[in-house]
Amino acid sequence: MAMAAPADPAANHAGSRSIVSRRGLLGTAASSMVAASLAVAAPPAAFAYPLIQEASDRGEDLLDELPPKCKQAYLQYLPQLQLDGDYFAFELTPLLAQPGRWDKIFALTESTNIGSAQSVSRLDREFITPMRILALAFPPDLGGEDMQSAIDNFQKSMFRLSSLARKNAMTGNVAAPNAAEIKEVETAFDGGRKALNAFYEAVNTGAGAARLTPIPPIPQMMKGEGYPRSKTLYTQLLKDAALCRNRGGEQLAGLWGNLMVYGTIPGVNPCGDAAAKYYMQGNVK
Repeated sequence: MAMAAPADPAANHAGSRSIVSRRGLLGTAASSMVAASLAVAAPPAAFAYPLIQEASDRGEDLLDELPPKCKQAYLQYLPQLQLDGDYFAFELTPLLAQPGRWDKIFALTESTNIGSAQSVSRLDREFITPMRILALAFPPDLGGEDMQSAIDNFQKSMFRLSSLARKNAMTGNVAAPNAAEIKEVETAFDGGRKALNAFYEAVNTGAGAARLTPIPPIPQMMKGEGYPRSKTLYTQLLKDAALCRNRGGEQLAGLWGNLMVYGTIPGVNPCGDAAAKYYMQGNVK
């Protein structure tokens, strides 16, 4: 039986949305949150967090009215969630029109076994785990239940997308998928897009700050319309993050910079400066 498609917040994102008063909700919110023990790789540029906090201190949103655990989870995982949205928009969407590269789509759900060690899939590590941690941190009356529902729909859609991409991937001399098969892949992708947007809307409403940007429908994205974030900054951020990792992270990279190693010079950030500009997009000024 086909599942009803979740509502698409991107369709009316431009319109103003009323956000329920934090003070009224927090009067009934539980004072203690479930502490999540899962851990994901830290997103690039941890200094994104103080930038967000600075905006809160200026009174631009209502983060200080959130329960402590809720606010902590929000500040910790917001950068990763926005990276996820940009990946969805800038990397995943263009693959829909390139069946020869659909292996990159189903690679999202693949995990690897190396001896006795098993790695989690990128979907679990970068999407599902931070989403679940955030959903657990937010009480039901601040959107926690809506987030959980959106996660379930997102996970189902993404596994279906992965399965269809694997089934219809064009490798070697295999014939390209027909129009009906391409439509199936696009429909599964759109289900994931709508579910991710629903999660973003629940987080934005719960936090009282519309920082997570919904992803427009496929036709708009293919035309480069309706998504205000910068692909140039996203691409540069990934390059700088890779360079920083090669230098051993921010602490060691700073040492290399001081020693003028790896082509860096004193006074120049050896991890690059793209992260500051990237995380200051949108409401963070």
